[in-house]
This record gives sequence, C-alpha cells and structure tokens, in this order.
Amino acid sequence: MKQNRKVFSALLLVSLPLFAYALACGMVAPGLQGVVNEAAARYSKEHNDTAVWLLVEKNGERAKGAAGFSDRQKQLFASRDQMFEIGSASKVFTGVAIFQLIEAGKLSLDTKLSRFYKKGTIVKLADFHGKNYFDEVTVGMLLRHRSGFVDYLNVFGSDAKTIAYFRDKKKRYTFDDIIALAASHGEANFIPGEKFRYCNTGYIILGDIIEKVSGMPWREYIRTRIIQKAGMEHTWFGSQMPEKLRQNMPQGYAIGKPTSMPPTLAGSAGEIVSTLDDLARFMKAWDEGRLYAKPETLKLQMTQGFVKMDATIENLQYSYAIMRIEGFYGHGGQTFGFQSYLAYNPNKKELYIVGVNDAFVSSMGLFFDMAGIGLKPASQK
Repeated sequence: MKQNRKVFSALLLVSLPLFAYALACGMVAPGLQGVVNEAAARYSKEHNDTAVWLLVEKNGERAKGAAGFSDRQKQLFASRDQMFEIGSASKVFTGVAIFQLIEAGKLSLDTKLSRFYKKGTIVKLADFHGKNYFDEVTVGMLLRHRSGFVDYLNVFGSDAKTIAYFRDKKKRYTFDDIIALAASHGEANFIPGEKFRYCNTGYIILGDIIEKVSGMPWREYIRTRIIQKAGMEHTWFGSQMPEKLRQNMPQGYAIGKPTSMPPTLAGSAGEIVSTLDDLARFMKAWDEGRLYAKPETLKLQMTQGFVKMDATIENLQYSYAIMRIEGFYGHGGQTFGFQSYLAYNPNKKELYIVGVNDAFVSSMGLFFDMAGIGLKPASQK
C-alpha cells in the first residue's frame, strides 16, 4: 500500500530476435499469449525469480500468465490464478465508495472533516507552524493527497526500519491506533490544499468516513457495493481471509527476505488481496460506469482535479483515487512484500494488470514495457 518514494522508470530490455526464434520453434505460444508468457518469464528472471502475475487485454484478445517462485524457500512456482496483495491499488475501491456516497447525497468533495471529528487526536494532524487548520480539510483533499497530514507509513526514515517496526503480522491496528501513530510524529507537512504529497493516513480516514456515513463497516460496504457488484469472487480483505486461503498465499519479499504486513495496518488504504481476473473485472466495471448510478460521476473522476505526482515528471498525474499516465487510468500499490499496478485505457481498450511478490521489484516497470510508454521529464521553466 505504501507508494515507493522513487517512481520506477527503468524499462525492460526486449530481445525481439530471441523471442521470434523461440516462437518459430514452437517454444512459446503464438499471439498475445506468447508475448505475455515471455514477458512474465523474462521479468521474473531479471529480478531473482520473483513471482510475476500479468494480464493483458488488447485488440479484443486477452491473455494472462505467471512466472517465478511464489515461495523461494519451498521452490513453489507462481500460477496465474493465485491471489496477491494489491496494496495501494485498494485506494481505487475506497475512492469509488466515497463517490457512491456523494451520488447518494450523503457527502460532497467539499465536506469538511470537522463534520465528523469535533475533537481528539485526529485534529492534531492539521497542526502547522503554531496554527491548526483542521477546519479547512475536506474529503476531496484526502482523495487527492492534499491534506498535508503525516503519512503513518513513512515516519521511520527507511523501509527496513518500517518493516521491522510493524513485524508482528498478527497485530490488529484500529483506526485510533493509526491516527495516534501519525499524530505522534510531528506536525503537518504543509497547509491543507497547498500541495500534493502521497498520504496513506488520508485513506484510513476515508474508510472511517464511509462507516460514519453509510452506517456499516467500511469493509462490508466495499464488499457488498463494489466487490460483489463487479463479480469479484476471489477477492478478500487480508484481515478477513479464511485461514486455508491465507496458508496458500504466495510469500512476499523485501530486501531479500520473506516479509509480511499486518493486514489491518493497511486498512482502507491498501488491505485488498485479489487475482488477475478479479482485478480485470473491477477495472472493466469501473470504466463501464457499472459501479455508479450516474455517468457524470465517472466523468468527474476521470477528468477533474489531476495534479503532477512529482514536479520533475510531466505525465504521471493523480486525482480522486486515480493515477493517470498517457491515457491509462488506474493505480499502483506496494505492501511490505508485493507490488501491483492496474491500468486501463478507455480509448485504446487496453487493460494491464501486474503483480509481483517483491516490494522492491517495480510492477510499473513491467506495465511501461508492455504498454510501450514511459515517464517524461517535466519541462524546465
């Protein structure tokens, strides 16, 4: 769920002559399936046999593949129907839930947090240079990462320290636990609304707002109003997975070691576990407007409020729970042991779903390679 501080831009080195030879010799499947198989295998091999899950849909054809080890110690190979942690890609689900509640007239993008939180530790999140700005923070700011709040997952100075601090995978974190953790690490980064700065804390608050407005636990709301509506039968919240499924999950890795993340630590900012097919169903349901009552809602989410995620990069932008690059809409994600990337281009009708079981292997890099795009440096004024 934590977004990498560095945006991965390295593209893969494609050996087209070798692939053409293999295709001619019948070593790989023809067409899109062959391309997907080869790409997954190559990317896995280039990254220490990391498990790679890849689904591509283009030109009316769909293919999915998997390569590498889902568990390096046990030498278990990845299979294309396995579940994996999607991390911050879960934010799209949280964002859709908020927009559904906006459609129902229960919220607006301008609804202030002070409507729900009159006092308490959460108010301290908006302390900045001797003044408190909590009355100015809105739902829209949380969705667009413009609150300025401290990100509770980026307060320890390094990824190794973060993983060590949260090493107890059985610990259950409450909303109050996470807010207290964020508030204990200093004042806000800036006055709300002034800048973009990625913040998981904001999406934890959005989950709590879903509960307050809908009258049901946020996990139950997303499960019944989004996951089931999209026909996702193999998607879970990590904290609610049956033990049998949990035992069969791929192992995640970071810094060369097996790692795991307490699911409730990710919460409404990144707790979802899913499969290639289910994530494809979700992206198509979202793009086709089946998750909203009004087409205007989807149009707003896809066209309004985009800002650069990094001032040095021109074409990677963020709006209301959505990342956009070169006509592709979706979201990336990272947990302590996995990365994911979901991307759909409604004009080209191209869909890409990527998962890997190493927190430091770029899922975005494989998407860039498959889609033939990359990051563009911002022009210097």
